[in-house]
Amino acid sequence: MNIYSALMMSVTMIMTAVMLPRIYFSWITAQHCDEAEIDQLEQLLAEQNRWVWRHFGCATLAVAMIWMAHNSPNDLGIPASMEMTLACYATVSLFFAVLESIIAQKVAAYLALVPVEVREEKD
Repeated sequence: MNIYSALMMSVTMIMTAVMLPRIYFSWITAQHCDEAEIDQLEQLLAEQNRWVWRHFGCATLAVAMIWMAHNSPNDLGIPASMEMTLACYATVSLFFAVLESIIAQKVAAYLALVPVEVREEKD
């Protein structure tokens, strides 16, 4: 394992250590909200959707880097351990995107069931 592989694995582990508690907190927030906290749920839904796009974008970039290393006409000199580390990062990032998506779907389903106040116009 070279220095770049170790650095990328460190980034992956730090991302995991930071994201798991944040995802867990979002899950707890989604579980314990009631009808009075609609604005908070809408903000949580928007935040979850942004995180899904961030994780998916990072995973896409990692896969693109692996593809570029394999299909480049020039020898880029990227070792197999670096490709394996990038693949691990992409997998973890996609896993987080799925978790964030599950939370967003739960919040969206709850928001769809919340009754809406209807106002009638007086003539």
